[in-house]
Amino acid sequence: MLAMGILVLVKQQLLDAELIGLLRASHQNLEEMSRLKEDLEHKEQLLTWHSKELQKKNPKLQQLSFTDTLTGTWNRRYLEETLAADASLVLRSYQRGDQSFRDRRFLMFIMVDIDFFKRVNDKHGHRVGDELLQKIAERLAKLMRKSDVLVRWGGEEFLIMSCSADCAGIAVFCGRILEAIAAEPFSLSNGIRLRKTCSVGWAPYPWCTEAFEALCAEEVIELADAALYRAKSSGKNRSVGFLPSDATASPEKSICSIS
Repeated sequence: MLAMGILVLVKQQLLDAELIGLLRASHQNLEEMSRLKEDLEHKEQLLTWHSKELQKKNPKLQQLSFTDTLTGTWNRRYLEETLAADASLVLRSYQRGDQSFRDRRFLMFIMVDIDFFKRVNDKHGHRVGDELLQKIAERLAKLMRKSDVLVRWGGEEFLIMSCSADCAGIAVFCGRILEAIAAEPFSLSNGIRLRKTCSVGWAPYPWCTEAFEALCAEEVIELADAALYRAKSSGKNRSVGFLPSDATASPEKSICSIS
């Protein structure tokens, strides 16, 4: 009986030791789980903070990617990203047949090229040429309305997309562009003062109000560029606009120009 009692006692002690071991292991697991939970919560807080910071920076980064670094105007990538939406908005007004809305919904594409700009780089260097482009962009920006978009198209060429403009007033607006550039000399570094002129070409989108899907916006930009070429080949320091002369004719045969 004594031996049996001792055996039971030893067995009980072993069970107690095993239970204590399990309790300790369980306690350690709970501590580890608590530590992991705190670590996870900390990482979630950091992730939330970084996400908010990224949300703040993303618009700035996007704007930088759409901005011409030299002049501060929009770049071609910006126009490529937004053109489809702007053109679609205009087309919807025509598809609805809303005549009153139609009369005031045009996109005017205006190409502006600085006359004899290469001479500036050749005579004064590219640094002065870059400074001149910055000054020109500043003058053009002063003519813009809030709805207008000024884009550096490339080199010394700018594109203006004038929203909700009408064909009748665009020639006047282009005249203001010519006057703004030629009005007074540009004051540049090292006491350099340069008088410059520009040439302007423009075309409306939709190209034809009776067949408003005849040309896409990109093709109208090409027409504005062709009008610019005509302005430059006709003596420079002038504006030329292309308008359809016959709404039923093909685009190549329906162009009349306005100077």
